[in-house]
Amino acid sequence: MTKPDFAAMSKSELKAYLLKYRNDTEAFHALMDKITSEPNQTFYTVEEVGKLQEIIEDRRRLQGNA
Repeated sequence: MTKPDFAAMSKSELKAYLLKYRNDTEAFHALMDKITSEPNQTFYTVEEVGKLQEIIEDRRRLQGNA
Protein backbone atom coordinates (compact mmCIF):
# COMPACT_ATOMS: atom_id res chain seq x y z
CA MET A 1 0.00 0.00 0.00
CA THR A 2 1.31 3.43 -0.95
CA LYS A 3 1.05 5.96 1.86
CA PRO A 4 -0.70 9.25 1.09
CA ASP A 5 1.20 12.54 1.24
CA PHE A 6 0.36 13.48 4.83
CA ALA A 7 1.99 16.90 4.50
CA ALA A 8 -0.43 17.78 1.69
CA MET A 9 -3.49 16.62 3.64
CA SER A 10 -5.63 18.98 5.70
CA LYS A 11 -6.28 18.36 9.38
CA SER A 12 -9.77 17.11 8.55
CA GLU A 13 -8.40 14.71 5.95
CA LEU A 14 -5.79 13.41 8.39
CA LYS A 15 -8.41 12.91 11.09
CA ALA A 16 -10.60 10.94 8.68
CA TYR A 17 -7.60 8.88 7.59
CA LEU A 18 -6.71 8.12 11.21
CA LEU A 19 -10.24 6.98 11.96
CA LYS A 20 -9.81 4.41 9.21
CA TYR A 21 -6.16 3.51 9.94
CA ARG A 22 -5.91 3.97 13.71
CA ASN A 23 -2.50 2.34 14.07
CA ASP A 24 -0.72 4.54 11.52
CA THR A 25 1.75 6.37 13.75
CA GLU A 26 3.22 8.30 10.84
CA ALA A 27 -0.19 9.83 10.08
CA PHE A 28 -0.72 10.54 13.79
CA HIS A 29 2.59 12.39 14.00
CA ALA A 30 1.76 14.34 10.85
CA LEU A 31 -1.54 15.43 12.41
CA MET A 32 0.17 16.41 15.67
CA ASP A 33 2.74 18.43 13.70
CA LYS A 34 -0.09 20.32 11.95
CA ILE A 35 -1.88 20.98 15.23
CA THR A 36 1.21 22.15 17.13
CA SER A 37 2.29 24.44 14.30
CA GLU A 38 -0.93 26.47 14.50
CA PRO A 39 -0.59 29.97 15.99
CA ASN A 40 -2.51 31.13 19.06
CA GLN A 41 -2.96 27.73 20.63
CA THR A 42 -4.65 27.51 24.00
CA PHE A 43 -3.52 24.91 26.49
CA TYR A 44 -5.59 24.03 29.53
CA THR A 45 -4.40 22.87 32.93
CA VAL A 46 -5.63 19.71 34.61
CA GLU A 47 -7.91 21.83 36.80
CA GLU A 48 -9.48 23.49 33.76
CA VAL A 49 -10.31 20.18 32.10
CA GLY A 50 -13.09 19.73 34.67
CA LYS A 51 -14.59 23.00 33.43
CA LEU A 52 -14.25 22.07 29.76
CA GLN A 53 -17.98 22.20 28.98
CA GLU A 54 -18.22 25.71 30.43
CA ILE A 55 -15.18 26.81 28.42
CA ILE A 56 -16.69 25.41 25.20
CA GLU A 57 -20.04 27.11 25.83
CA ASP A 58 -18.34 30.44 26.59
CA ARG A 59 -16.31 30.19 23.38
CA ARG A 60 -19.47 29.41 21.35
CA ARG A 61 -21.28 32.39 22.88
CA LEU A 62 -18.37 34.67 22.01
CA GLN A 63 -18.24 33.41 18.42
CA GLY A 64 -22.00 33.81 18.10
CA ASN A 65 -21.72 37.49 19.06
CA ALA A 66 -18.86 38.23 16.67
